[in-house]
Amino acid sequence: MSYGVIEYNSEGKPKCEICGKYFKRVISHVRQKHDMNEKEYKTTFGFDLHKGICSKDSSEKSRKAVYENYDKCINNNLISKGNKTRFISGHKGRTKNKVSEQTRLRLIEHAKNNITDEQRKLNGKKLGESGLGNKSKYSK
Repeated sequence: MSYGVIEYNSEGKPKCEICGKYFKRVISHVRQKHDMNEKEYKTTFGFDLHKGICSKDSSEKSRKAVYENYDKCINNNLISKGNKTRFISGHKGRTKNKVSEQTRLRLIEHAKNNITDEQRKLNGKKLGESGLGNKSKYSK
């Protein structure tokens, strides 16, 4: 096992690093059998906290379910639950001591890409046009 690298078997199932067995959804298995939550497991073995650990089939099944219930998912997850995480004018935001080590390393790598201000503006504009970043649509 390489620290932070997910191993898959020939069927495309990821490996549980605790017991060495392969499952469609490792995090569900870890919660049920090893009594460990997702954050504990991912930090222990160096996995990205923002990415799931599941098989391609399982991921596609979840994606299909979201698209079938798209309006409900957007309303529930982005609009209703998003209220508590929205930016508040004048708020200090995240400081260095509140960012995980993994996030700090990702930001350092991102900074090495030397993206110009023009490219950042263009990327932000694309996000605003995508619908999910459309402020007027979701600020009701």
